[in-house]
Amino acid sequence: MAPRSPNSKTAAIAGALAGLLAAALGSYYVYTVRHEAQPRAQVATVASAGAVALQGGMAGAQAPAAKGALSREQAVAALMALPELKAWADRIEKSSNGKAHGALMEYDAQLRAVKGKQYYQLSFVENSSDAAQRWESFLVAQSDGEILVDDDVSGEALTLEQWRKDKKPLQRSGPGE
Repeated sequence: MAPRSPNSKTAAIAGALAGLLAAALGSYYVYTVRHEAQPRAQVATVASAGAVALQGGMAGAQAPAAKGALSREQAVAALMALPELKAWADRIEKSSNGKAHGALMEYDAQLRAVKGKQYYQLSFVENSSDAAQRWESFLVAQSDGEILVDDDVSGEALTLEQWRKDKKPLQRSGPGE
């Protein structure tokens, strides 16, 4: 085995520091959202280093919301209020004996344009000590809080009504269903 060059050692140190920074920022985000957004919500909110880490130099950084527009925290609260997400979170908690939790994480810090509206991009995940497994991805309109669901099969954004009718989310018991 060849000895490591100084460049690979520096890269390893930089990678470790970036991971620690992402973890610290994630912890701060969790604390901020849980204590400022809606503390009684049953769905946990997390920032994942893989989803939010250091995009544009700052984790989860976005342009400030326009006056009267929803903030990212308000978008998260709107999703946490959905009965489907509350039921999923309860199911995850019970089936794992408290070892996994339902969570929301931002999967892209950039707002996404759909039919002239700007949307926050968030995913509901099953979060355990090993990994976060995505159940569903959502879009929440910055202007009025409209919620759409990203359909993996068609690639289209479904309304909540279409999603509930076609996918029957309250009957799901796992991420791949």
